[in-house]
Amino acid sequence: MEPLKTMNKTDSPQNILLSIRKQFGYAKYVLLDGGHRDVRYKWRLDRLNRWAGSLLDQLASEGVLNPINTPVESDIEVQMLCGHSHITMGIWSLWSLLRWADGKMTPVIQSDGSLTPEDILRFRKFFPQIRFTMPEDVKPWVEQRLAGSEYEFLRNFFRTHFFGSRLLASHMSEQAKVIVGLDTDVLFFDRPTEIIEQCAVAQNSRVLTSFHDEFDWVSVFAPVKEIEARCGTRIQCAFNAGMVVLPKFEDEQFRFMERMLRAYTPEWRAHYFADQALLALMAGEFGWHELPFSYQLGQETNSPDALSIHYISNRKVRPRFFSEGVSRLVGRRP
Repeated sequence: MEPLKTMNKTDSPQNILLSIRKQFGYAKYVLLDGGHRDVRYKWRLDRLNRWAGSLLDQLASEGVLNPINTPVESDIEVQMLCGHSHITMGIWSLWSLLRWADGKMTPVIQSDGSLTPEDILRFRKFFPQIRFTMPEDVKPWVEQRLAGSEYEFLRNFFRTHFFGSRLLASHMSEQAKVIVGLDTDVLFFDRPTEIIEQCAVAQNSRVLTSFHDEFDWVSVFAPVKEIEARCGTRIQCAFNAGMVVLPKFEDEQFRFMERMLRAYTPEWRAHYFADQALLALMAGEFGWHELPFSYQLGQETNSPDALSIHYISNRKVRPRFFSEGVSRLVGRRP
């Protein structure tokens, strides 16, 4: 339970009373309303995250985790949206992939606005040539590329949706021809041959490549038949955007997404999964390359021979990113 905060002597009696009520409300939530489970989960996750961060430094000092040199620009960009609280996961995720990239992939971190100068230096400790884009940088790029009334809904989605930048800013690079969208909670335990092969052909195709999502999350967004009826195209329900290989979007893809957003209801456009649904609709329209079963979503128990696992944000799964995934990568346990 959080301790009572020191009260300023200049606080009014009303503010002091409000502060006390908030503290009692939090205590009731923890002690009587099941909030202790949330507290225990956050404590456990924080402890594992600190352990994984310390392990990065320990292995770097031992020469086990050497910096990975990557090109400043290349045909293939690994784009990762990341914030301050996820930098340790982001470093482990990038390291697990880029060690197999043969120096052919450029990592780009899109800050969600919370990265600090110290966070940037920490990334550079492991990836000296890594690039960063800040929210204030990408806004004019997207606004200029998607100018005009034909992209009105797409621009608004970029401005208002948390993942709008991940969806659109990734495709503003002049050099890149292929985009690998990577979440911070994905780890690779062996050479991802299928992904490397798809990166080699994606620039000449409109097909999207991703993990197979057996949880059918699209049905959480809206009934599948309703989505397809409103949007006038098929949606690929098994598509998962935790790791996705994409050709760099051009006018055809942007116009398609604009049309889908216009068909969305206002509630759909504001939904947390709105961007993933757009990509799933693109997979239904342009084609989908499903990665084999060795690329798995996190479950309570995964196959011991899984080549890669997306440790989704689930209380039973996310802690295993550290206790199972990082441990499997380097043979150290928390």
